[in-house]
Amino acid sequence: MAKYKASPNYAIQFGNKTIKFGWLGDYETEDAAEIKALDALVPHWIKRVDEPKPEVNVIPDEEEKPEKPQKGRKSSGK
Repeated sequence: MAKYKASPNYAIQFGNKTIKFGWLGDYETEDAAEIKALDALVPHWIKRVDEPKPEVNVIPDEEEKPEKPQKGRKSSGK
């Protein structure tokens, strides 16, 4: 589901259909064609409220050795 925000009562002609934003400027859709058309208007005319999260593939590294804390300088004892 994609959520968009625009000016109140904003309308977009999409094929034979008119996409109308609510009186608060909100619109939600699950239609992939509508999402593609609305994403083309972002950020100039409308704003996508729920940015899609990019898929992140995390590859675990080899076991990392913990770093040893550095010791301070020793005094010369003079």
